[in-house]
Amino acid sequence: MFPVRARWLLAILIAGSMIAGLAGRADAIPLNEEGTINVSLRAYANVRFGTNSKQSTRPDAPNSFGGTFVYSGAGHILQNRYFLDVEWDHDILPMFDDLLPKWVTSLEYTLGYRGEYEGIYDWGPSEFRTSTETRNELEAFLRQSPTFNDAQLDQLGDMTYFVRHRLRQVGSYRNRLFQAFLDVEMGDLFIRAGRQNLVWGETDVFRLLDNINPVDNSFGGFFIDLDERRVPLNMIRASYYLGSLGPLEQAFIEGYAAYDNTVAWNPGAPAGSPWSTPLGPYTGRTLQNMIAPQVGDVRGGGRFVFNVSDFTFTAASYFTTLDIQGVRFRAADPEDIGYQPNGVSIITADLTAPRVWINGAAMTTALPDLQSVLRSEVAWFRDQTFFLGPTEASFPGTESTLDPNYLANFLGPVLSGQHDTLTRNDTIKAVVGWDMNQYITWLNPRQSIFFSTQMFYQHIFDYVDCKFEDGNGNPCMSVSVPVPNNSTRVTHIHEDQFLHTLLINTTYNTTIPFTDSTVQATPGFGMFYDWQGMFVFQPSVRFVRDPWRFIVDYTAIDSGVFNQTFGLVRDRDNVRLQLEYVL
Repeated sequence: MFPVRARWLLAILIAGSMIAGLAGRADAIPLNEEGTINVSLRAYANVRFGTNSKQSTRPDAPNSFGGTFVYSGAGHILQNRYFLDVEWDHDILPMFDDLLPKWVTSLEYTLGYRGEYEGIYDWGPSEFRTSTETRNELEAFLRQSPTFNDAQLDQLGDMTYFVRHRLRQVGSYRNRLFQAFLDVEMGDLFIRAGRQNLVWGETDVFRLLDNINPVDNSFGGFFIDLDERRVPLNMIRASYYLGSLGPLEQAFIEGYAAYDNTVAWNPGAPAGSPWSTPLGPYTGRTLQNMIAPQVGDVRGGGRFVFNVSDFTFTAASYFTTLDIQGVRFRAADPEDIGYQPNGVSIITADLTAPRVWINGAAMTTALPDLQSVLRSEVAWFRDQTFFLGPTEASFPGTESTLDPNYLANFLGPVLSGQHDTLTRNDTIKAVVGWDMNQYITWLNPRQSIFFSTQMFYQHIFDYVDCKFEDGNGNPCMSVSVPVPNNSTRVTHIHEDQFLHTLLINTTYNTTIPFTDSTVQATPGFGMFYDWQGMFVFQPSVRFVRDPWRFIVDYTAIDSGVFNQTFGLVRDRDNVRLQLEYVL
C-alpha cells in the first residue's frame, strides 16, 4: 500500500498529465480567449540503478574502505523520483489599463508550484526502506572502534530514530509554492519583485558569476540538472535599458537585493540518503549545528552589460553565500541537536554561510564563419570559506582517535578553542568555453552536431599545503574523510585546479517501428575531466515526441580513491530511466 502522501503526489502527477494531454504539443496552455492566462507544466518519474557497490564502512561489505552510509550493493535502486512543476502566468495589465499611467507598458505575475517525492524510502531496497539496516550498520561501525563497549549499544535506538526521522523529514517529500513574483515594465525600466531565480554569467554546469541562487542537492546531487536544482530567493531586481553610450550599444544595468536565509546545505542530503557526503554513519560523536544566515544579511549586487561590435561584455559585483558551507568545530554542548550523554557526543560542527564578495567579468562573441560561439568569464571570490583540517601527523593510522598526535594537534586545540577549523581565503576562477555546430554528413546527413567544451581554472591565495611527505603537524586546507576510507583522514584541496568539460549531441528523426509516426532521437555524450586524474562519463539518448520525452543515461565516475571533488562520490555510478511530460 502506498503511503498517503505518495498517493497524493501521484494523483497530482496523473491529473497534471491529463490536463496537459489536452494540448497537442509541448507549449503553454492559454486558459482564456484573450491569452492573458497561460499554464505550463513539467512532470516526470524516474528510476536510477546503482551499477557498483558502495564504499562502505561495514567490515562485512565488499568495499569496506569508504564512508558511504548506508551500504547499498550493485544493482540496487538509488532513486525513484516523482517531480511536478506547474507555472501560472497572468498578464493583468488589461484589468488595470484604465487606472495605470500609459508609461506602464507591462504588468503580470507568475506563480509556480513544485512537488517532489522520493519513493525508495517507502518501496526501495531494504537499506533505504527499513530502519533495521540503519541500526545494523551503526552497530557494525561502533564495534570497529578500539574504545567500543556494550554500553554504547544502549544509544542505538536514539541514533537510529534520529537518522531515520531526519531522512524522512527532509529527504522524502516536499510540496512548495516555488516561485511567486510580479513583473512591471515602465518604458526602459523593468522590475521583478518576489520569490525568483536570477542567472548571470556564461558557464554551464559549474558556476562563477552564477552564484546568486543556492542549489538543492537533496534529491540527487549533481546528477540532477542545474536548472532544476536552483532554489528561488525572496528578492527584488531591476534593470534599466541605457541604449547606446558612445561605442557601447544595447547597454543596460541590472541590480538585485535578496532578503532570504535559504542556503544550499540546509536541509541538504541527510545521513542515510544515497546522495549524502561520504562521512560515515551518524554515531552521535560528531554533531552538526546548521546556522543559516539572518534574513537581514542582505545578498545583492549589480552588473553592467553592453555590446561592442560583435562582442557582449558583462561586469558584475555582488555579495552572496556559496553552496559549500563554512565548518567550525567546537566542543559538543548538551543543547546541540542529537546530543548523546555519557561521553558519546564529543565535538560539534557549526555549519555557517558567511557572505562572499564576488567581482567578475564575462565576454561572449559569435564567430559566424565557424558556426560557433566563444565565451569567457573570470571572477574574484573574496573571503571564500575552506576547512582547515588535520594532517597526516595528526591522523597517522586507522586507530587515530587514540593517537597522541590526534589529541595534541587537532582534537585538544579544537575543544579548547585554540584552533579554528574555518579559514577564509581569496580565490580567482576563470573559464573559457567554445560552442560549435558542425556538419559531419557521414554521421548525420540532415542535422548538425553540437559540440560544447569548457576549461575551468581555480587558484587559492594564501594556500596552506598539507605536506604529507614532511610529517607536518600543522592543519591544512582539506576535506575530512572518515576511517577506514583513508589512513590520513583527509583529502587535501589543491592550490590550483583545472577542470575540462565536453558535451556532444545531435538529433535524428526516426520512424517508430510498425507505425507511421516519427520521433526525435538525440544521442549525446558528456564528460568531465579533472586534471587531478578524475573522469566522469555520461552517454545518453533522449527520445522526444511532444509532449513526451523518454531519457536513458549512464553516469560513470573513474577516479582516484580520495581525490576531491568527484573522487568523494566515485561509488555512485548509475543508470537512469526517465519518462517526462512537458508543455
